Amino acid sequence: MKTSLRSTGTAAALLLLSIGATLASQSASAQYVDGPGRPAVVAPGEFRGDRDRDRDRREHRRDDRGPWISDLTPAQGERVGGRGFTRISARFGDERSGVDPASVLLRIDGRDVTRRARVDGDDIRYVDDLRPGRHVAELVVRDRAGNPTRRAWAFDVVDHGRHDRDHGGERW
Repeated sequence: MKTSLRSTGTAAALLLLSIGATLASQSASAQYVDGPGRPAVVAPGEFRGDRDRDRDRREHRRDDRGPWISDLTPAQGERVGGRGFTRISARFGDERSGVDPASVLLRIDGRDVTRRARVDGDDIRYVDDLRPGRHVAELVVRDRAGNPTRRAWAFDVVDHGRHDRDHGGERW
């Protein structure tokens, strides 16, 4: 009885070694379909999810362009009325790795006003009672790959009361 158990255990161990060797040789050439007619070779021991995650990381590394910033309000050089509040806004985005929402920074006349601004998806909005005169807005945005983009623009807040007196009561 002892002899047959030993030979059974040895046979089982040899069988497991044989199966392991077969699987190792097959997994070295395992292929998965990566698209119509395009096989994707997966290295031994690699799972499909690991391959996708690594591809995403490589794409972030290849992302060497910063996000775009557009639709600046007020526009560069625009004159806006001084009554009430001045609305400042911009749109931004990034087609590759996406914008890092925590990186959005808005400054007005050098003062960080990001906490008082509203960042909603792909835009930022800020409202303030700015004094008449020239003001500079600056928006800095980074994508998830770390690429920054900075846009600065200047606009003028005009005092309508003074403007009306200086131009014979005409409004423009």
